[in-house]
Formats: sequence, C-alpha cells, structure tokens
Amino acid sequence: MRKALFFALLGLLLGVGAPFGALFLRMMDSPHDWQVCLRQEWDSCSFFYAYMLLGTCLVFGLFGLLVGRDEDRILKKNKTLATEVLTDPLTGLGNHRFLHDTFKIEFRRHLNSRQPISCLMLDLDHFKRINDAYGHPFGDYVLRHFATILKKNIREGDTAARYGGEEFLGILPNCDKNQARIVAERIRMATERHVFRHKNKRVQLTVSLGAVTSYDSSGFNYRQLIALSDRALYEAKGKGRNQVVQASLAESRKNSGKTKS
Repeated sequence: MRKALFFALLGLLLGVGAPFGALFLRMMDSPHDWQVCLRQEWDSCSFFYAYMLLGTCLVFGLFGLLVGRDEDRILKKNKTLATEVLTDPLTGLGNHRFLHDTFKIEFRRHLNSRQPISCLMLDLDHFKRINDAYGHPFGDYVLRHFATILKKNIREGDTAARYGGEEFLGILPNCDKNQARIVAERIRMATERHVFRHKNKRVQLTVSLGAVTSYDSSGFNYRQLIALSDRALYEAKGKGRNQVVQASLAESRKNSGKTKS
C-alpha cells in the first residue's frame, strides 16, 4: 500500500494546486493589484474555486490511488516470484540456488573482515527407511519439522538451506571451530530429543553433521568448504551416525597436495 498512499497524496497536492494555479493566472491578467483582485475573485467566484478544489483533489487523489495500487500489486507479485525462485517449497528454507548466492556473499565478507566462517552439512540418518516404513507424506512432514528444528537452533545471522533430499546446509558467519561444534551439537541433540508422530506412533530420528571452519588464511573457496563439510558428514555416517565430525583444513590441504603430486 505504500505506493498507493504516495500517489494518492501526490494527487491531492496536484488537486490543491489546480485552483490556486487558476487564481494566479486570473491575477496576472488583472489590471488591479493582487489584493484587490483576490478580494474580487473570492467575492464573485468563491463557489467555483471551492468546487474546483474539491473536484480536483477527489479526481487526482483517486487517480493516484488507483495507479499506486497497480504499482503495489506488481511489486508484490515480483517479490513473491523472487521468493519462490529462491525458496524450497516443502521446508520454507532457501533452496540450492539461494544457498550458493548467500554463501558467495558471506564468503566475500569473511575474506574482507578476516573473521572465521563455518559450514555445516547435515543429513537425517536412515531417512529412506522412514519413507519406506511410513510413506512419503510422513517423510515430507519430517523434513518440514526438521527445518523448524534447524532454524530454532542456529544463531541469529546464520543461514539454513535445503541442499537436496534429506541433506541441509548451514552457513555460520563469524563462527570459529568451537562455536561451530556448539551449534552442531545443539542441532544434533534437539533432533535426537524431538518426537515425530505418525498416527499413534512416536518416531524418533537422528542427524549426522559434518563441519568445517575457514579462517582468513585457509586458502579454500566456499565451494571447497561445502565439499569438505560433505566429506566430514560421510565420515560421521561411517563412524556410526548421530554425531558431529569436523574437517581438518590442514589435513585436507595435505591430501590435496598429495593428489596433485
């Protein structure tokens, strides 16, 4: 409604200006001084000017309101479309495209500020079994509720997005290795404690997490951080699931050097 109100007020101002403009033109053509002319005009044409003031304000204001409403409608539609393009429709979190766009921005800030940035890759354990045992609608219900758990347990300023399937990713700006573990453990424990309900059954799930933290001298880009967190996640899966594994950048750099040689 902001555009509608703005254009309506603009129309009212134009409406107010119309009779005053007409009066000014009459005074310019009058041989008398402006005070005499103003008194004569008011005595003889007060009804005309009052009618003109009311009419022009009404017409211009209404016209401005209608134009502004169309502008508001277009802006709202564009905003909705932009949100839909970047949002996962099932969980309400950012989608894969949103994730990469946001990570690029946050990683650039990380390089400029020299503050650490952490990345969490999360995967619900044995999710396929849930779909097989209870059906895909219940699986969708689990994903939606897990997204809520995720949003509640990351910090203010962190970003959570759906990476794909039952995998999610968290972007944690200004977050060192110790803080990343605290956030990851908080998510893990909240998931473990949460009860998902299927009819009269209580269903409980766990989540595995891979974490990686980049400092200003790490030498990795944001895509490499995602890959390293994904590798740490699979290490957590291999160690028995329902745990957090943090990737070592020093070890990763050493392995990368070995691969090149």
